[in-house]
Amino acid sequence: YEGGNRNVWLDKGEAYFNIVHDAARPFVVTLGDRRVTDLGTKFSIRRDHDRIQVALVEGKARFDAALEPAPSQQTVLTPGDIVTATAESVSLKREPSHSLSNQLGWRHGMLVFDHATLVEVASEYNRYNRTKLVVEGAEARRLTISGTLPATDLGAFTRLATKFFNLRVEQHEGEIVV
Repeated sequence: YEGGNRNVWLDKGEAYFNIVHDAARPFVVTLGDRRVTDLGTKFSIRRDHDRIQVALVEGKARFDAALEPAPSQQTVLTPGDIVTATAESVSLKREPSHSLSNQLGWRHGMLVFDHATLVEVASEYNRYNRTKLVVEGAEARRLTISGTLPATDLGAFTRLATKFFNLRVEQHEGEIVV
């Protein structure tokens, strides 16, 4: 609590918030020079090294694009809205509720993919595992999958790569190369 606000700072990673709105004590998530203020809501925030993504599941939230010297761009999000911010831009798109649910599969230990390239799948797995997946070769990097896989079961991914795509998988120290 600071200045009448309930404050949280997210330096990196992903978090899901289910907030009871309190106009007298706003809930504020600070993301570097960006900020999300709860207006009675459920939302997720993912912060990678070069982008921030806020997905609103229920209620409303306000996204402030830059805080210095004063908020320069404010966007009020409604259910289904996803705002993506990088150093150069801020964009807003709408997703159906089932798509947002899929994006929150990580909360239950699952990763849900819809026409994701193997590179994108490997990147997601690498967020949850010490052993890193590496996809080599232009053809393999372009292959796509749709499905639900356990976030910490690298074997599920390697079985998929060998059985369905006939790719070679090699285990090295600290990484699996496909």
